[in-house]
Amino acid sequence: MATLHIVNKSPALASCLQTAALEDTILLIEDAVYQASVPTERKLLALTDDVDARGLKARVRRNVSVVDYDEFVNLVTTHQPIVSWR
Repeated sequence: MATLHIVNKSPALASCLQTAALEDTILLIEDAVYQASVPTERKLLALTDDVDARGLKARVRRNVSVVDYDEFVNLVTTHQPIVSWR
């Protein structure tokens, strides 16, 4: 099973990207969703409520998929281990 990396602070994404395997999933939550508007080649996910709360919906890059809480729960149940980045 692939690892789920949950990133909640923008600066932590750089460390996460250095560590995460290509098959791993990276989910941006809380203030880390600001990184959804920054160019990167890596496919990322961002939590929709956090994107909307920060007014970033129109600035999300094409390589970032926005997911809701139901999908978040699905990610947690289908990935192991789960790593939190702060």
